[in-house]
Amino acid sequence: MFVTTQYVIDKIGVNVLLQFASGKFAEAGSYPTSDDVTTALLGVPATELQQQILAWYQSAEKNVTAIVSGFLPNTDISQEQIDNSVLPGIACDLLYFELAVNPGDDNIKARKTSAMALLEKVSKGLIQIKEDAPAAARTGMRTKAAGTSFNWGGY
Repeated sequence: MFVTTQYVIDKIGVNVLLQFASGKFAEAGSYPTSDDVTTALLGVPATELQQQILAWYQSAEKNVTAIVSGFLPNTDISQEQIDNSVLPGIACDLLYFELAVNPGDDNIKARKTSAMALLEKVSKGLIQIKEDAPAAARTGMRTKAAGTSFNWGGY
């Protein structure tokens, strides 16, 4: 919803995702290749390892979607507005943290902290997601006659 798999691959890179997957699945004796990662995330997983990689990625993506949605509970925004905002970048940084094998690394924690700070600003309205409605769509200011006993006609 907030970030596409292709966006993640373009921003993080297949090699970094391969490092994360290798760290995750090497414990079980499986050693994924970049083709395994690419097929699992963009194609149709054929092997058991590719299916595990896809499930691992989808689980992390679900966690990130829940985090971002938690900061935007009452916001009615379209997919186009999401795509044209800072949300994909924030979601990608949070996904980087979720997929990382060593989330305690200072650079990875800093990336998450920065993303969470941006989410906080979005939730407070300091960073705008939606564009303002066109002037014709907004309601104008309504005025009424001044409530005074001054004789304006005789002035």
